[in-house]
Amino acid sequence: MEDYEKFFEMTTEERKQSIQEHPSILNDILETIGHEEAATRDQLNYRLFILLLSENALGETVITDFVSKLSSTDGLLYNIGEKGTPSVFQRSYAALYLAAIVNSDRQLAILNGEQLELLAQNAVALLSKEQDLRSFVDPKSGWAHSITNTTELINAIIAHPLYPIRFTSQILQAIRANIWKGYVFVDDEEERFCNIIQALLAKNIDEELFIEWFEQLFDQLEMVAYERGYDALWFKARTNQLNVAKTLYFYLKFANRNEKLRSIVSTFIQHWLKLN
Repeated sequence: MEDYEKFFEMTTEERKQSIQEHPSILNDILETIGHEEAATRDQLNYRLFILLLSENALGETVITDFVSKLSSTDGLLYNIGEKGTPSVFQRSYAALYLAAIVNSDRQLAILNGEQLELLAQNAVALLSKEQDLRSFVDPKSGWAHSITNTTELINAIIAHPLYPIRFTSQILQAIRANIWKGYVFVDDEEERFCNIIQALLAKNIDEELFIEWFEQLFDQLEMVAYERGYDALWFKARTNQLNVAKTLYFYLKFANRNEKLRSIVSTFIQHWLKLN
């Protein structure tokens, strides 16, 4: 790992040549993407991978291998459901690497529809089922940020020409699941959720789908309050939900779009903040 630093001092051609001569380096990166130490995971592995990807120094076979491994139980779905363990770094950085690959693939056109389907399926599963919601862990481990990095991957998938549009409802329900995980998001995750909604709206998907989803969010709040009362889970969900609603409202307002959805969002905000 210590030898990686030399790659950042090379010219583009020298890096390409060195990678061709030492292909095991890419396998080392693939095997340690979820390294527990941020210095290795972020400053060496991920930094070098992004550099090579941006310079088109990775061949089709390498990219395909990364996608195959990282979209599986070795990556996105690795020990999913665990909380407070190092496995979160494997899931989170699998999503981060895949987001970079999918974004690049809009020009590279290496991935096929079947691969995008699998990526979408497992990214949605991770967003929905992730229970380790930590952001910054500690100075040595750095950022876990699994939810944030998974939203980056989902945004990349939505922006891809082969986005399987049938996943739209599942993506919205995965966002809904996060509202009810008994945790109040504190590192602007609501903005990440709204970025996904904006990306979907840009696909010209029927606005009524989003209106129905949004109304269901607040219907669930009312139903849970009626059935269980105002417990801690309910208050945390309310906070998350209103944060998403307020962020979405201003996103739509500043973009001057989806007036009907914006009006409904505004009405719910006013009602739940007791402004009317």
